[in-house]
Amino acid sequence: MNTLDAIMERGTFPVTFHNYSPFGSPAGRPESVKDWVDLGITVGRTPGYVPERDKREDMLGILDACAEAGIMCFVNDARASSGAMFKSRDEDEYRRGFEAALKDFGGHPATFGFDVADEPCHDRITKTFRTAAIQREMAPHLTPFMSFAGYSPHGTEWMGLRSYRRYIDECVEVTDPKMLFHGSYAILDEDLPDAMEHHFRAPKMYTDAMLRHRLPTWLTLCCTGHYTARCPSDDDFRWMIAIAAALGHKGFAWFNIYTRGAHENYRWPPINEFGERTQTFEWLSYQVRRFQKTFAPTLLKLDWQRAYHVGGPRLGGYPNTIDSELVKGVRPRTAQKYSLLVSEFKDSDGRDYVAVLNNSRDKFGQTVITWHGQPTVYHVGWNAEEPKARKYFDHEWPENPAMETGPWLSPGQMELYRVESDAPERL
Repeated sequence: MNTLDAIMERGTFPVTFHNYSPFGSPAGRPESVKDWVDLGITVGRTPGYVPERDKREDMLGILDACAEAGIMCFVNDARASSGAMFKSRDEDEYRRGFEAALKDFGGHPATFGFDVADEPCHDRITKTFRTAAIQREMAPHLTPFMSFAGYSPHGTEWMGLRSYRRYIDECVEVTDPKMLFHGSYAILDEDLPDAMEHHFRAPKMYTDAMLRHRLPTWLTLCCTGHYTARCPSDDDFRWMIAIAAALGHKGFAWFNIYTRGAHENYRWPPINEFGERTQTFEWLSYQVRRFQKTFAPTLLKLDWQRAYHVGGPRLGGYPNTIDSELVKGVRPRTAQKYSLLVSEFKDSDGRDYVAVLNNSRDKFGQTVITWHGQPTVYHVGWNAEEPKARKYFDHEWPENPAMETGPWLSPGQMELYRVESDAPERL
């Protein structure tokens, strides 16, 4: 069984990170795996391995620590990357190098897959896609790491593309991927006009592709302030995770957990240049592990269907009016007003799930969900248990006949429900 299929079948939500550190650094030794586990990482990522420079036993030490901790790991081996394809005289030479990497690390129980490339663009696209295709051919039991720059019209131009949609479709045609992997940090950008629009526009490109190709999608999110991105708070982490989850992503990555040294204006990463855990580590760890203990196991089994923005602007191309067989309406009940995101899912048995998200970083209160008819509603909670949801009692209208639910939502908080509709079947 392929490593991605296996981890999803176990109900383990994939969470990884980008690792730019050398062996022996705080991010590049067996002891580092303790940090990964404490952060809720389930698929680690090794430092870059160059056989002529690095020791095989150092790589095996990290993989052994991952196996002992019960997590898996992407292996960053120079012989497997698209860089090796560019340096090779032909594909046969690349295949020989990748075969050697497979011999060294491909059979290790902690190996999830090998790195291909990050953000391939311009004249690197064709050979990078071929690299991923060869990895899939030679190691179908593994899942390659290949992530794309997030979508935006400016980003499309920067990557030398005419159509970002075509870029995704070509990747699927050439590489037969197990997943699609992109990034979006715009929600933290203090210098970007319409940052929220930008943040939702990238996932919209991928939710469309997810439905078109029936492939799971992963998203890289930002966990350190840099350039014009502010330092994320505890509420920001809850919000970013919830948006990604509500829009159907089935894996996350984080940029950048470790900072190797004083680098430009990077600030407050989870682990700083001294190898110390910061307050950001505590916030990120809490939000990731809380997500893993509540919604993650259920969301892995669900297929995303659609999403609506309510009470605010239309963002990213998702509609801002509800046209649902399940949800009649949603509204904040308390004085603070905030926009809401409503998403719908189905499981393999056709059962319906609905996620409702407070799409605000600083406003909070009680949200009233009005359901169509008189459905039976179950709330997905701790350990993915599904007790019946408590019915909202309207003190201003005790005789209210509608079936309503009234969750209290923190900034960026999501709640997930299973809904058994009472609608009659139609022929």
